[in-house]
Amino acid sequence: MDDERSLPLFVLPMTLMPGEVTQLRVFEPRYKQMLDTCILDEQPFGLVLNDPFQPVRGWDGPRTTGTLAHIEAHEEVGSNHMLVVRGGQRFDVQEVIEPALPPFSDPAVSDLVGEDGFFPDQEVLMDRAEALGRSDLPLHISARVRLRPSFPPDEESMTSVANLLRTTMTGIAGAMGIDEATAAPWVDSRLEEVEAAGSDGIFLAAAMVLPDLESRQQVLSSDSFGEALNELVVGLQELRRDLGLEEE
Repeated sequence: MDDERSLPLFVLPMTLMPGEVTQLRVFEPRYKQMLDTCILDEQPFGLVLNDPFQPVRGWDGPRTTGTLAHIEAHEEVGSNHMLVVRGGQRFDVQEVIEPALPPFSDPAVSDLVGEDGFFPDQEVLMDRAEALGRSDLPLHISARVRLRPSFPPDEESMTSVANLLRTTMTGIAGAMGIDEATAAPWVDSRLEEVEAAGSDGIFLAAAMVLPDLESRQQVLSSDSFGEALNELVVGLQELRRDLGLEEE
């Protein structure tokens, strides 16, 4: 598969790790348009942590590393689309392609939101894009991206990840008043998921235990397994200190 492609981006205040499964609610017109295209073409979209300091036509721009989001389930609930997605390959953003329209706070489109606060439909928005001479662009941010390969297998390092994960998750359970014997089946099942993912298991481990978005993003954007492991260790040390499991 070619490692470069154009990709619609779902820019959110969250990360998606390779192998991670999560649910999403889609309600904005720009992302409904993105979803229509992805479902029709049976293609993934890119999920990327937002960067408010790098705006794209008034919207929060994407961070430089994201993850392919493969749609595993889709259901329409009222005006919302409910998704289950699984993280695939990581990618690096090479070139950001701005959307057709700015946010609804912009004077160019602010009149399209009614007094009830409901978003206009896609047709109304594309009519406005045509009036502005931008109908050749989608409503959502897109990008040219380069896919990253998985890390090479490294059993010794994955053993370190598993030990770190077991210690941390057992410690978290203890901080919640759950004894080690009771927590063991839950910890074991999570470790099995990580081990089954091979070298990508380090990303699942980060998704399971790192609550801080920036820590997760640092693991996700790592260039090597060793770098990802170091970022995971740093994030876990901060978590353990926060839980009182490790001294300052």
